[in-house]
Amino acid sequence: MHSHAAVVAGVTFRDPHEAAAAYNSLAKEQGWQSVCHTVLAFERPELRDVLKIWQELASAGRPPRRKDLTPQLLRAHLPNVAIYEYVETEGRRRYRARVMGTRFNEVLGDYTGKFFEDVMPPHLAKRWHAAPEATLAAHAPLRFVSRSETANKGHITGEYLMAPLLGDDGIANTVLSCGFFGATFPSRGE
Repeated sequence: MHSHAAVVAGVTFRDPHEAAAAYNSLAKEQGWQSVCHTVLAFERPELRDVLKIWQELASAGRPPRRKDLTPQLLRAHLPNVAIYEYVETEGRRRYRARVMGTRFNEVLGDYTGKFFEDVMPPHLAKRWHAAPEATLAAHAPLRFVSRSETANKGHITGEYLMAPLLGDDGIANTVLSCGFFGATFPSRGE
């Protein structure tokens, strides 16, 4: 498969299908119980609502700006929202949780304001980097279905919308994540 990739702020942009396939290959290799889909067939209506908000703010094929995604727009969904920011420090690609809603905190732990690799074992930080990385690479919203491996809650599975956001500099360096958790969610194919 020929890739039309470009690198911006350290992230290689790919076709969304290639980004999802790369994530799924890594998940299989690492033994993660997680799947990325480009088909946005969400089980939860709340995820469809957040996707609609994202789509209404996006323009001309560009993700919305982070500052346009206000708490007022997301009011009904804030407990289930997290925002992850890509940061390059000391030549390292890192992700920091800028915001984590209360439901995210209950299920996954509170990482607000923290870099993933500073508060997680390396194997978990790698996984937490992979989904935002795939989302920024796709430059489009993606659907994830994943079993939790943090906070001793491996019995919980989440369905997530992850979508890129533009920073103040106009570069996609932030990811909106909205997740809902339960015992199981059926996984729909691409």
